[in-house]
Amino acid sequence: MTTHPPPHPQSDAQFILNALREQGFPSLESADVPELRLLVGRLRQAQGDPEPVARVLATFVPGPAGLLPVRVYQPGPRPGPRPLLVFFHGGGWAAGDVDLVDRSLRRLANATGAVIASAGYRLAPETQFPGPAQDAYAALCALAARAAELGADPGHLIVAGESAGANLAAAACRRALREGGPRPALQILICPPLAPARDNPFPSYREKADGYLNTRAAMERFWDLYVPDPDAARDPLAAPLLADDFAGLPPALVLTAEHDPLRDEAEEYARLLERDGVPAVVRRMPGALHIFFLLPHLTAFRTALRHIERSVRDHPPTAPPGHPRPRCRGAAS
Repeated sequence: MTTHPPPHPQSDAQFILNALREQGFPSLESADVPELRLLVGRLRQAQGDPEPVARVLATFVPGPAGLLPVRVYQPGPRPGPRPLLVFFHGGGWAAGDVDLVDRSLRRLANATGAVIASAGYRLAPETQFPGPAQDAYAALCALAARAAELGADPGHLIVAGESAGANLAAAACRRALREGGPRPALQILICPPLAPARDNPFPSYREKADGYLNTRAAMERFWDLYVPDPDAARDPLAAPLLADDFAGLPPALVLTAEHDPLRDEAEEYARLLERDGVPAVVRRMPGALHIFFLLPHLTAFRTALRHIERSVRDHPPTAPPGHPRPRCRGAAS
């Protein structure tokens, strides 16, 4: 898959859709799981060359069922301590890995000056809810404990994710609040699925149901792969939007795409945070598809990068340098 940047932000969506159509990219809902993983992998061909960073480190952290892969991006030296940003990739809970977001996170590290730890997790349907959410929380706990070793400030933790990874990031924040775990200064949620797709009441699920790559049918399938039990799908760790209370969660930057079924539920999540006293900022990317964060040459990605850079700068550490991090009881068990 080869693409080149369109001239205007409003043409991002149509440009990418045309490129996918020309190259015979099938619909997400029609592919079986192995095909889906190959399709998501093909997106890497459209991401361009990797931007250099000062250092890339491959490591592992303990998870509930074994070691979880982590790729750490360390940008060049800057004055003062650097935040640790723990990131979870997307892929409908069933596809993707740390390679999928490599190009985007290199740029994010250089733009924000944060040390970025990109954490993998077990995929559905082989591992269904709550397994991936447990992996994400275990990774957050383990990486927070290793912040100083990774060159970051232990008191300045940020959690972020894209698509299904944003769902896991939100769930990890909720579990950390419930269990007294790491206290992020900020959560950054990029096109997050936060409520079950079946019978989803939000207008964008009707308005953007078809024709924009990430369809309603695709989201229904992804939710069925991840949480096949309808009752479990209403657990706030599976569907963070369905929680009764949002007080105490970290401040949020929520980035949405104009042409995405998930747009309205993500923006509602920010509204509920604000209702319960949690600062939240929504930035909708005009003309963008759900996958905009995976295509660094697009206008929407560059715009999102500026919003993230500003939010990271505006949310200081939650603990002074050297302050001990909370322990995560049973996170990797």
